Amino acid sequence: MIVKRMNRKIVLLVAIIALLPSMVLKAQDTLTVSLSKALEIALSESPTIKVANKEIERIDYSKKEKFAALFPTISANGSYQRALKKQRMFFSFPGMPTNPDGIEVGQDNTFNAGLSASIPIISPTLWTSLQMTELDAQLALETARSSKISLVNQVTKAYYTILLTQDQYNVFKRSFENTTENARIINNKFKQGTVSEFEWIRADVQVRNAGSNLVSAQSAVNMSKLQLKMLMGIDMFTGLNVEGSLAEFEKNMYGDVLSIDTTTLKTNTDLNQFDLKSKQLDHTLKIQKSGWWPTLAASFNYQYMSMANDAVALKWFPMSTAAVQLNIPIFQGGARVYREKQLKIQIDELKYQRDNLRRSLEMQALSYLDNIKKAIEKIESNKEGLRQAEKAVSISTKLYEVGSSTYLDLSNSELAYISAGLSYNQSIFDYLSAKADLEKLLGKK
Repeated sequence: MIVKRMNRKIVLLVAIIALLPSMVLKAQDTLTVSLSKALEIALSESPTIKVANKEIERIDYSKKEKFAALFPTISANGSYQRALKKQRMFFSFPGMPTNPDGIEVGQDNTFNAGLSASIPIISPTLWTSLQMTELDAQLALETARSSKISLVNQVTKAYYTILLTQDQYNVFKRSFENTTENARIINNKFKQGTVSEFEWIRADVQVRNAGSNLVSAQSAVNMSKLQLKMLMGIDMFTGLNVEGSLAEFEKNMYGDVLSIDTTTLKTNTDLNQFDLKSKQLDHTLKIQKSGWWPTLAASFNYQYMSMANDAVALKWFPMSTAAVQLNIPIFQGGARVYREKQLKIQIDELKYQRDNLRRSLEMQALSYLDNIKKAIEKIESNKEGLRQAEKAVSISTKLYEVGSSTYLDLSNSELAYISAGLSYNQSIFDYLSAKADLEKLLGKK
């Protein structure tokens, strides 16, 4: 009776933890997802992807902004000037009467309105800068691709984490049920006087420990679901059910490993971004060198001007000019030369950094592949260990019921089952996690 009441309390506590998120706010629809569905939702709803898409849109506008420099620049202008004190003109030529007070010149009001336009004809620096916009667009696309690959990796691993915590919960749940049943048997024997009170106390403590493990496992499931919902970009209070189990991925693990091509890093996003940044630096050097070349620009100006006193009617006079301006850089104190030398040094540094990055990526790829191989070996071993542990629990339980084994044997078999179950699930998770990291490294999405 005591065992039943304790069992009900623990089950009720686990249920409360599982339902706690839905108790905070009103109940919402429950979403059931597979791995492919979770990835589909994440790639459409995640703020990370939305930011990456906005960045591509921004770069496109930036490209159009720079191309606008090839078109004429047209502006209108107007001004008004009031003479508060007019200028005086004095004459002192031989044979002319003296003019000590001078003569006021100019008008009280000056009006000016016009239109001006300019356009570059020869501008090597501008042309080279426009080529840089293509690299900016490519880098934005590659950065967006990197964000997608990273999100796919995070969502995939979060999905696997939920499966791991759910399978671990199932292990603890079965252990709790076995321990509760054993405690019931021991309680009956204690009442009959066939076992000591000490043995009953040990069984009672083991049930309580198993219940605590069950509560912790359920909490881990809830937290892992919250992590996946955050990555998917859905409401945190939406119910979430995840399809499948870790054991289902074991079936295809050999075929998945054989399909992975670890001989190339051509699609690695970090390496591609590094190459694009290197090309940007090369173009920066070209822009710097293009500053040595002359520039030619054309301009046109059309103005209307009127000057009149207050009592005189306005009369407008047009004026227009057209000009061509040639600018030839000659000397800037050697600043341009030193900037070019700095850029060349940076380009050499990037070459060394790229070699180091490539070797680092190759090392990571080999490390992930080694982890996959080891995980597969562990899966085979732990699978057999779990099968034996389940068999040992069944045998020890029957032997204890007929009095052919001690409680210590029964307790050890339960601990061995928990250890074997957790190890088996963990080995599958390690395989899937290493595989996901390797696919991210190789640029798969």
